[in-house]
Parts: sequence; C-alpha cells; structure tokens
Amino acid sequence: MRRRALPLLLLLCGCGVDPTGEFIRIDDTGNSGGNPTISFAFDIQPIFTKDCIRCHGGAGGLSLDSYARVIEGGISGAIVIPGNPGQSLIVHRLDGTQPPTMPADGPPLTGPEIDRIRQWILEGALNN
Repeated sequence: MRRRALPLLLLLCGCGVDPTGEFIRIDDTGNSGGNPTISFAFDIQPIFTKDCIRCHGGAGGLSLDSYARVIEGGISGAIVIPGNPGQSLIVHRLDGTQPPTMPADGPPLTGPEIDRIRQWILEGALNN
C-alpha cells in the first residue's frame, strides 16, 4: 500500500520520479522542464504582433517586433528574466501588478495569453 501512495504523494507536491529514480520538479502545466511547450514564434510573437507592436514596434524605448529585441529589453531594462516570470517586468505590466498596465491603448490581454507568456518565460524564454 505504501509503494502506491508515494507516486500520488509526489504528484500532489508537484514532483515526479524519472525512469532512473531521480526526483523531478513538474511545473503548473505538467511540464518537467525537458521539452518546451510554448513556442516564441507560434505562441508569443503573434500576441506581441496583435496587441503590442503598434506602440512597441521599433521606435522608442522598447521594441517587441523580434525575439532579439524582446530579450534586449528597453529603457527600463530587461523585461524578460528567462526562467523567472515572477521577476519579469513584462508579466507585471501585462497583469497590472506594476503600472503602467499594458497594452496602454487597447484592451488587456486575456488570462490565457498572459499565462502563455509566463509559461514561455518559465521554460527559459527560448527562441523557438
């Protein structure tokens, strides 16, 4: 009975065991960090293109028109801290926890869009 309870306990605490018996951390989406689930090109850049680059598209302090420019940041510094969405300025501006809330001239991003950006950052903010 105890051997069956261990996998359930590990799952409940957000951990798992790989085939070698090593413990692995599983994030909120069930991703163990091995393979990214979010693609910059297919999941993130379209959000920036639709909602952000009309103001942040090449002129001024921040440009979100390419991966390189997103990672470069702007006059406020880095907006993405790979692996750490909680310290990434872009997340705070999008979710309204740090003013000014973005996008400034349009409706806010949806919860799932912000979650995708968070997950992309959590997965290392890869150029994929």
